[in-house]
Amino acid sequence: MTYAYRRLGSDGMDVVDDSWRVRLPSLLWIPVFIFGALLYFVDIFEIEFLSLQPTIESIKDFTYDSNKGFAINTPGCRIPEMDPFDPAVQPFILPPTRVKCNKGVPALFEANLTSIYILKSSLPAYNVSDFSDLHCCYSVIRRVEPKKKLPDNFFSNNEKCSYINGSTIIINDEFIKVQCFVDNTTIYTDTFSFVPIKNTTKSKVIYRKPLNVLVVGLDAVSRLNLHRQMPITVKYLQKLGAVEMLGYNKVGDNTFPNLIPVLTGLFEEELNKTCWPTQSSYFDNCTFIWHHFKSKGFMTVYGEDASWMGLFNYMRRGFKKQTTDYAYNYFNRYSENLIGNEHKMNVDQCEGARLVYKDLLEYIKKFVVRMNNSSLPFFGFFWGASLSHDYLNQPRLGDPDYQKFFQELEEGGHLNNTALVFMSDHGIRWGDIRQTYQGRMEERLPFVFVRLPKWYTNQFYKAYSNLKRNTRRLTTPFDLHETLYDLLDPYNLTGEYLKTTNKSRGISFFREITKYRTCEDAAIASHWCACQQSKELDTNSSEVFEVASFAVEFINMELQGYAQCANLTLMEILNARLMSHSGSDIEGVSNIKDYMITIKTVPGEAIFEVTVRYSEDERKYSVIGSISRLNLYGKQSACITDFHLKLYCYCKSLLS
Repeated sequence: MTYAYRRLGSDGMDVVDDSWRVRLPSLLWIPVFIFGALLYFVDIFEIEFLSLQPTIESIKDFTYDSNKGFAINTPGCRIPEMDPFDPAVQPFILPPTRVKCNKGVPALFEANLTSIYILKSSLPAYNVSDFSDLHCCYSVIRRVEPKKKLPDNFFSNNEKCSYINGSTIIINDEFIKVQCFVDNTTIYTDTFSFVPIKNTTKSKVIYRKPLNVLVVGLDAVSRLNLHRQMPITVKYLQKLGAVEMLGYNKVGDNTFPNLIPVLTGLFEEELNKTCWPTQSSYFDNCTFIWHHFKSKGFMTVYGEDASWMGLFNYMRRGFKKQTTDYAYNYFNRYSENLIGNEHKMNVDQCEGARLVYKDLLEYIKKFVVRMNNSSLPFFGFFWGASLSHDYLNQPRLGDPDYQKFFQELEEGGHLNNTALVFMSDHGIRWGDIRQTYQGRMEERLPFVFVRLPKWYTNQFYKAYSNLKRNTRRLTTPFDLHETLYDLLDPYNLTGEYLKTTNKSRGISFFREITKYRTCEDAAIASHWCACQQSKELDTNSSEVFEVASFAVEFINMELQGYAQCANLTLMEILNARLMSHSGSDIEGVSNIKDYMITIKTVPGEAIFEVTVRYSEDERKYSVIGSISRLNLYGKQSACITDFHLKLYCYCKSLLS
């Protein structure tokens, strides 16, 4: 038997080509040779078979019609899609006040990648008419290792001040202080950070082209508030092909319990049991994600602004040994202490004449450029709080700067070999918007964008396809940790490796997350779960009053042993909702009711949000998850140091 080869004509119809005929036995060998060749390429070059088919709809957006009205609409979780400018939150969206650093006095020096140079245009602002009258020098700033369990906030400033001869000088140090004098009077003080290449020994030789990892965090910004306040940045990230995780749900109250899972894969309580037993312990015995990258030969950096309230330093001891190769947070701490100004609520908005958040972005660019110019693979984790920690609308001021930051990285070619994560830890946790239903939902749903190089998404199609699909799945900080861990060996994200079990607490974004996943599966406490539906209850009902009274009693029991804290009493029930669960949400528990109530207590008029569970079988109440404080406590709890109980305590000394 013979077969005629058929081809498509110009009109798309089949055409029989009689000029090419082959007998069946010969034809059968062709697929054998093709299959063998494919196996060879897959084995030798580790290329996914699917990557040979780049035309398959160029990766679906996975936004099905069934998702209309919902950000997440799966059997395990339903999260409504909300309008960033919904009338319920519109009254709280106001133009932010622009910041004028240093009372409008400009900087006298500026820095680039390797040098500092004088800005002669600024001389009149310092009443300097003759440049020869100005004498400037710089000294080195260094972190000092803490002793005897003291906090990690000690520095040395070299007494030797090196004279700056001329208008420009190359700097080989990491952090410096600049001072300028006229007639022996100090007229200018400033600080600058650099990224000198350090002599570090690689613990493991990288045998393939590495994929750098850069995580840029912005504190207390929900997904919707990012779209609301920073549309230029969002639009540019979308242009770059960044993938937005629509169902990223926080797992704890504030920054610490939401970033520790990202950095370690552990809950805070698990960290206590394994490597950080007490609040006065250092974190040196803990293994963070950057340690894994360091063991692979990567350079590592951790940096944050507003570092006085930083992840490892607010009410904590920090590290004894520096945990990464580079650490911007020490420079920030020194700089804000020395020249910080325009203090607003919890943060200094400026260092001298520079905005603090812009200085952090400049340092990140310096780090990325220096590493890439030196062909050094890197893992970087940066966290910005000075712009966004305290105010809902303040991030709008940083929108053009963040867009410019990402654009400069892209146009400089620095994202060609870098996996970029842009993220937050939670939405705004206080203020009037927080007492609305949408404000409560936003607080639980921070933003996360993941952007991978184009060559990587083309080659590792299956991993990227899963990432896109998971945008419409319930995800958590534990999943982000697994995602970062997978990037330790990005060339391994193929075939069998990407298969996973449905019940894992942490599942990488690169593996398909089941649509049946519930908050319980993902280790999200009912109090934080954004998947639940609810109905409003009458705040005057006896049922709600009983729940509220239990919540106040629970808070007072938490404060037992702290005689300096006043006993709280219920002043008002502001809101009450009955949360609903799907049948499989809470395994092993039947006949339960979860109430989410918002109450005001006295003294102090604290506003708390509490999830109280009532078991009809056991006829008892319990508090689920932690309790949210919706207004600021300020100095009300200055008499205690426990960072958990500060939310509840009203110091008796204030009663007089």
